[in-house]
Amino acid sequence: MARIVACNLEAVRTARGLSQRALAEAAGITRQAVGAIEAGRMQPGVGIALALARALGVSVEELFRTPAGPPPGVFENVAREHLALEPMQSVLPAVLVAGCDVTAGLLARHAMLREREMRALWLPMTNRAALEELRRGRVHAAVLHGASKSRVASDDYERFELAITEEGWLLARDNPLRVRGAVDLARKGIRLVNRPAGAGARQLIDEHVRRAQLDPRRIAGYDREVPGQLDAGRAIAQGFADVAVGMASVARIFDLDFIPLREERCVLVFSRRASGTPEIRVLLDTLRSQPYRLDVQALDAYNVTAIGERIA
Repeated sequence: MARIVACNLEAVRTARGLSQRALAEAAGITRQAVGAIEAGRMQPGVGIALALARALGVSVEELFRTPAGPPPGVFENVAREHLALEPMQSVLPAVLVAGCDVTAGLLARHAMLREREMRALWLPMTNRAALEELRRGRVHAAVLHGASKSRVASDDYERFELAITEEGWLLARDNPLRVRGAVDLARKGIRLVNRPAGAGARQLIDEHVRRAQLDPRRIAGYDREVPGQLDAGRAIAQGFADVAVGMASVARIFDLDFIPLREERCVLVFSRRASGTPEIRVLLDTLRSQPYRLDVQALDAYNVTAIGERIA
């Protein structure tokens, strides 16, 4: 299936005098989804693209375009193995940012807007995988949270504050199954969507499953894994699952219910040897920029009071 990326959505909507909420109701999606698509934080699926085009009375081709290469926005499902499939000129020079939090995707997007001659790619992956790629020198920087960020507290790495957020249960809007915690995962009819080993969400799920003294084999969907935070949120929003663990920002993007479990501190990490390189300078300038701060704040899920400050 071809990738599609928003091109004229906001312009066409405003030309017709529609608010985001009015368009969302006409298309049968959430207002948050419209806002995320217009801001480039979310790639619409073909079904949503068709619904938006019908609601606005235009063709999909007028509203969206199919790019020859990856869209210059949030790369939700780009894996490092796929980079070899891209033309060399499309990935070089490039800044590669790894991590599962959506702030990493926003950072890549804003970095590319700041520096037009440099392509920035977000590689969504677990904390463990992002840290390993950073150690191997295969990415320029990583956005880490939870326990993984403490593993880079050495003289080999520089760390900068990004944001403080919450991680917790992601649930369908209005929580129709009345899920309150891990003990409900064993109830009949409740479907979990899990994250791979090495993800902070997986560690949190396993911790609460142990506390509830549940056998993972009794949990429907425990062995069904999705690679990223956005994939987990989308699975619930589209009715393929009922519960997952993820960041508060994912709940905002997909208009899900959210039950917080713990506070998370997200940090930007890179090798000390890379300090001063053009790629790291672009990332740090972007991290401290007002447009990036405002875009992160717009998700209404992050405390960015200390964003851009160096961690001693």
